[in-house]
Amino acid sequence: MKTDWARFNKYLYNYWRLQAAVIFLGLVTVPLSLLNPYLAKLIIDKAYGNKDLKLFLILAVIGGSIFVINGLLTSLSDYLSQRVKCGVNFNMTKDTFRHLQSLPVSFFKDKSAGEHIYKISNDVGSLSHFVADTVPAMATLFPRFLFILIIVFYLNWELALLATLLVPISCVSPYLFTKWIREMTRRMAEKFEGIFERLLEVFVNIHLVKALGKEDYEIRRFEESLTEKIDCELKNAKLLSVSSFSGSVLNKVIGGVIALYGGYQVIQGTMTLGSLTAIMIYLTQLLGLTNSIGRFYETVLISSVSRERLGEILDITPGRRDAQGAVDHRIMRGRIEFRDISFGYNRNEFIMKGMSFSIEPSAKIALTGPSGCGKTTLLALILGLYEPGEGSILLDELDIRDIKLKCLKAQIGIALQEPFLWNDTVANNILYGAEQAGKEDMIKAAKIAEAHNFILNLPEQYDST
Repeated sequence: MKTDWARFNKYLYNYWRLQAAVIFLGLVTVPLSLLNPYLAKLIIDKAYGNKDLKLFLILAVIGGSIFVINGLLTSLSDYLSQRVKCGVNFNMTKDTFRHLQSLPVSFFKDKSAGEHIYKISNDVGSLSHFVADTVPAMATLFPRFLFILIIVFYLNWELALLATLLVPISCVSPYLFTKWIREMTRRMAEKFEGIFERLLEVFVNIHLVKALGKEDYEIRRFEESLTEKIDCELKNAKLLSVSSFSGSVLNKVIGGVIALYGGYQVIQGTMTLGSLTAIMIYLTQLLGLTNSIGRFYETVLISSVSRERLGEILDITPGRRDAQGAVDHRIMRGRIEFRDISFGYNRNEFIMKGMSFSIEPSAKIALTGPSGCGKTTLLALILGLYEPGEGSILLDELDIRDIKLKCLKAQIGIALQEPFLWNDTVANNILYGAEQAGKEDMIKAAKIAEAHNFILNLPEQYDST
């Protein structure tokens, strides 16, 4: 199964300019965010120490200006990043839906519509946001981490060395908890998917629910599903809380150890109070970055759930494709012949074997038999929705596999066993199978179906919904 990240990272290519701008702005804000702690050192050691009001005001203005500029650049970066996310989400959703449309009918017989809706709405959204955030995060987290270490080494190499030894410990908590959180995320996705599936079934079959008086039954089932979902959410929240608390405690211990040693150096006179203040601010940022790296690792594992779920769909081979050399064939007579056809939904389990018959042009025939004997399957085979395991289906003496599928379907009309109307205008429902047909063709079809007079009595006639 191809579940590598490269499959999804390709969606960034169309937005590389915006992505480059986000990375550039992120890299610009790195040094800006590192200036203010050093300004705090200068204010404490120089301005306060020498009671220099002029220097204090200058440093304060510089610090305020840096804060405003950094805020503006961050806001611009967030806006551009959101544009990238929207674009990636649009393209990923479009391609996923297009791939689903290309899959054979047999795939949809074994899967629920709710499952597909959830994957398109939730999994694609989660994964597209992660993909859009990955490159900027990697481009700014590690340079910022490195610059802070360099500055702290410059200010006091002993504290910097101590921090280098202690800070990695704060990554232990995210590493220990992420595998559990990932599994819980998968379970939550399955619960949500089940709720989507049930809701869709209830609303599609609402007439049946009402007719049989099963409202209370469906409410109970829905409440049970919600309870299971909430249980998963609470367990996930518990894991996140424990992970966050343990990480916070580790950070406080690490910061406390460094502060104690730094305070000792200040008392001994080997380091100024301003330097300790700046170092503690830098180390606070460093611990924050360590947490960000831990959360990034956590997000990678959690997002891999959506990646794998989408990968399962994208790895499925599309349904029937036009055979090499297939042609646009205009049906002239319309003679249909089944020649030694064998077919089964499961391999080696045929529901029809060696079937042969022909239907002459303009003939009207009726297929009779018990439910499940294959009447609808025969129509599906003619439409190319399924391919026979053995034999050939001929249309005007030409194997339908040698006819382009789009051309074949465009020349066949079908009235389904169960009537269905889109939530659209009457006109669009009639023209759904023939978009190129004109108004006269539409009215002619309505008259043949004896629906024209009924439609004219509607408030907006053919534009009624």
